[in-house]
Amino acid sequence: MGRKIVFFLFMMSLMLAPAGILHAQEEGRYVSGRFCSVFYEEGVSLREVNRRVNLRFSDFYSPRAYREKADLPMDHILSEKFDAIFARVEDILDMYPSKVRVNIMIYKDRKGLDAAYEEIFNEPNTAVSFYVYKTNTIYTTVKAMTEGILAHEMAHCIIDHYFVILPPRKIQEMLAVYADIHLKN
Repeated sequence: MGRKIVFFLFMMSLMLAPAGILHAQEEGRYVSGRFCSVFYEEGVSLREVNRRVNLRFSDFYSPRAYREKADLPMDHILSEKFDAIFARVEDILDMYPSKVRVNIMIYKDRKGLDAAYEEIFNEPNTAVSFYVYKTNTIYTTVKAMTEGILAHEMAHCIIDHYFVILPPRKIQEMLAVYADIHLKN
């Protein structure tokens, strides 16, 4: 019974997902890890994304281990980095929602991000990155991509899946900023 519900919810999230995620999945432009499924638009350089996400903030992740293994695929390095940030944000917030996974959609430029925002909310975009609970997806661009932005948006996902009754939006935003600020402690 439980598997049927999970499958149904997964299928519903795919139906609600913007075309960008579905197209990236069909084209094989995705990276999957323990906590994160990362989809990226055609033209996005995984090397650039890897360069922009700097994880020298803690001893739980060592980029030196990856330099020693030059043959390690870039998608594996990225999935490890994104999962490390997610786990770190859970630790900072001391919130561990069960079986949560977040989708991350990376656009090559602001044009794709703005189009996705307008498709979802029917209004012009003013955000550099955003999280949508309904699709459980973080939307961002290569240029906006930093470990801080990811931590902030991942915090929104964790908060939304941790509480049965969500705290007010301002409190959620304060917690997400807290996760971003304390990421490198």
